[in-house]
Amino acid sequence: MKKFIVAIATALSLFIATQASAVDVYFNPNTQYYNMDGNGTLFLWGIPEANGQALIANPDYGWPTELAIATWYATILKAQELNLRVVIAYDPANLQIWYVARPRP
Repeated sequence: MKKFIVAIATALSLFIATQASAVDVYFNPNTQYYNMDGNGTLFLWGIPEANGQALIANPDYGWPTELAIATWYATILKAQELNLRVVIAYDPANLQIWYVARPRP
């Protein structure tokens, strides 16, 4: 019974560790593509690490609220205005955006 409990605990910890990994990438809104649809969903394209797929932040699916996504969109627009880029963190398993960092050179 002890071995079974230890095996379950180990498997659970490995599952949690693999689920909580994010990838940080640079996104340049002047050379890569983005879109915000009418439902508050943010799409980012042109990120090589995503293998041609769009990164997505959807308030109806996942944790980001509409306010968080609108703030990220404003950050991307500001980076484009200043000719800078932002760091995007996303989950490589489902391509969901976790955060957008402030503009940087």
